[in-house]
Parts: sequence; structure tokens; C-alpha cells
Amino acid sequence: MSSTDQGKKPLSLADYFKGGYILVADDMSNMRKTLKNMLRQVGIMNVVEAEDGDTAIKVIKTHEEKCLFALLDWNMPRLPGIHAAREIRSDAKIHDTPILMVTAEIDKGQVAQAGEIGVNGYIIKPFVAKTLEEKIEAILDARENPPEYVKLLKAGEALAKMGQYEKALAVFNEVMNKQGSARVLVHIGDLHELMGEYDKAQAVYQEAVVSNPQYLKAHVKSAEVYMKQGDEAAALSSLQKASEISPANAERHVEIAKIHMKKGDDVAARAALENAVRYDPRKATEIAEELLTQGKPQMAEGFFRKTLEKHADSVHIYNRLGIALRRQGKWQEAITEYEKAIKVDPHDEGLYFNMAKAYVEGNKLEEAFKLFTKVTHLNPRLQEAKKELETLARRMQNPKG
Repeated sequence: MSSTDQGKKPLSLADYFKGGYILVADDMSNMRKTLKNMLRQVGIMNVVEAEDGDTAIKVIKTHEEKCLFALLDWNMPRLPGIHAAREIRSDAKIHDTPILMVTAEIDKGQVAQAGEIGVNGYIIKPFVAKTLEEKIEAILDARENPPEYVKLLKAGEALAKMGQYEKALAVFNEVMNKQGSARVLVHIGDLHELMGEYDKAQAVYQEAVVSNPQYLKAHVKSAEVYMKQGDEAAALSSLQKASEISPANAERHVEIAKIHMKKGDDVAARAALENAVRYDPRKATEIAEELLTQGKPQMAEGFFRKTLEKHADSVHIYNRLGIALRRQGKWQEAITEYEKAIKVDPHDEGLYFNMAKAYVEGNKLEEAFKLFTKVTHLNPRLQEAKKELETLARRMQNPKG
């Protein structure tokens, strides 16, 4: 043990958590109870529980005390812990919360995903109180007493934020000379990128890739710069390499899909979008809306249907699916979806209006007239429905005109 380690005061979890609480998020009440008991065994008494990822985020944001540590179960039904971790890291007010993921199993892809999101560690079930204690202590100790090279990297980052790029570069070069790694190279590349020196940045990112082909951030940053340089083919290659290392990043699959769509490769785009939804089902609606905007109603249809698998009572999604179907000329299928939505909300005039439009598209004018009439009863101020009735009345009086 070094003299520095000998002089370091041991971390007391009991003392550390006097200033706030530790959050335990798990959908299984018996697991929450087990974790709570373990934490009390190691001296942590202030424990707050959450039954899912959504609640966990809400608690951290609104609890009167500060969350000093979060234990998140990786897989929870409403919002998985790993997705909750991503939201925590993207929120400026709570992004520095230490996070330990709890999981029954883990593979290389999950390790990469956890690292990319920025969680501090993971623990595999089953485990004992002593193992949990050691994991928490290690994470807190790394934050309180980081290695010298990490302190230097943080100092360089602070200088870069202040716009002092040359000073930051000098600090990063010092770290590179002492402990060179792909991580340090990416920091140097970031500086060149900030200075608008994209060729230099790309050269350093590629050096990082060669130094450590599994270092995810090197591929991600390389892709970003390729996009800025207008080289979408090279960006796609870097994004695909990043996805091989960390396949569960839904946003990256969406970016890959966008490039494929620009190239006109809808088959590859659909495959990438399906991957995005597989890893984050919440993205299905967002993807469908984007596809509808891009003039791809057939692809949008599939993703609206995926959303309905989990949200069968969503009137809005039925309505949007109906629009996607109508844009393909599938007016009868659209009517079927509107009918399902009306069972959920029989007083939504928008549903009757859109169903009437579908009947018009199918040249079923009498059915359309009845529905537009119903719309005016539900909302007498809707002028658009009245205009549709006037147009239909003229067409029905003069069907050949």
C-alpha cells in the first residue's frame, strides 16, 4: 500500500449517507426489501424506494433530500433501469448521481451500453451485502479520490469549456505522455473539433480507433465529424462499428436509418428502425411520425401498429395509423382502425371526421355524409365539417358532375 493510500481516511457509508438518501428502484417488492435490508446491514439507513424507472426519476427530481446514490434494476417493465439511467445522465440537475445497475446477467453489449450511458458500475444477482458494500464504496471512492490522470482530464475539460483550447491541449498532451490511451486521444480530437479543425480531429479519432478498436466513443466521435464533413458513407461505417460494440443504442440505429433513407435504401432503413424499437419500444411513435413526414406512409404504418401493441387504448395512435393507411389508398383498413378508436372514445369528433374522409376516398358518399353530420352535432362550430357537407350535397345531387 502506498503512503498516499495509508494516509487516506477510510470511507464511512453511514457518515456519507447522512447528507442524503440512496434510491432503490426495482419492480419486485421482495427485491426492494432485500436490498434495503442489505443496505442497513452496511450502515445505510436512509433508503427511498421506487417500483419502476419512471418513479425513480420522479423521486430523484422531487424528493426534499438529495439522492446520493441510485441502485437501479436493469430490467423493469414500465421503464427499464438502463433507460432511467440515460434520462438521469441527460438531466443537468441530476446528471452527477452515482448509478449502480443491478442485473441477473450481463454481456459485452450491455457493458458497452452501460459505459456509453455513463453508469458507474453494475452488480450481478445473486450477491451478498458485503459485495454490495464493496461496489458502493468503490464507486464513491473513485469519485472522491480519482486517479491523477482523471484529475488532469477534468482540468483540461474545464479549460476547454472556458474556450482556452491551447491550454487544454497542453494538459491533454501531458496526460498523453504520462498515460496515453484512446480516451485521451478522443479528448484531443474533441479540442480540434471545437476549433473547427475537422481534418485534424478526424485524424486523432482514427488514431484512437487504431489504438483501441473497442473504444466506443472513438467511433461515435468519428461519425459525428464525418457527418460535418459531408461524408455520409464514412459516417455510416463508423456508426455501424459503434453499433457492433454497443447494439442497444436506439438513437444510433435511427441515425443509421436516416442515412440509409437518404441513399434510397428503405430495406436497410427499416431494419435499422426495427432495431431502434427493439431496444427502446417508446421510439415507435416518434419514428412513425417522422416516416409520415418523410412521405413513407407504408413504413409508418408498421411502427404505428407496434405502438398499438403496447398502447391499445391510444385514440391518437389509431387516428395517426388511419392517416398512414389513407395515404396508401387503404381507406377500408383506415375505417377499421377509426372504428376501434371510436370504441375507446365515442365522443371524439376528429375520429368521425377522419373516418368520413376515408369514406369519401372510397366514394361512399352517403356514409361520409352521415358521419360529417354527426361531427356537426358533436361540435357545431366546426366549419370544416359544414363545408364538407356542402361539397358532398352537391356531389350527391349531381353524381356525374
